[in-house]
Amino acid sequence: MRKTQFLGLVLWRAGILIAGGYLLFLTLRVILRIADPMLEVGVALVLAGGFFVLASVVREQIEDARIARSYEE
Repeated sequence: MRKTQFLGLVLWRAGILIAGGYLLFLTLRVILRIADPMLEVGVALVLAGGFFVLASVVREQIEDARIARSYEE
């Protein structure tokens, strides 16, 4: 993969993550309207952190499966 293709892919994914995160944050603001703004931000950060932990675990599992498959061959 060329550097320009890789950069485009990274920017595309980053844009999707930013837009999705912002929409999730706005949704939480509507759901938690009765709460104070600090709670809204806290819940949004907890959910974002949980998403990143889940994504890293999935990524590690995929990499481990690829390594195991290459040893079997």
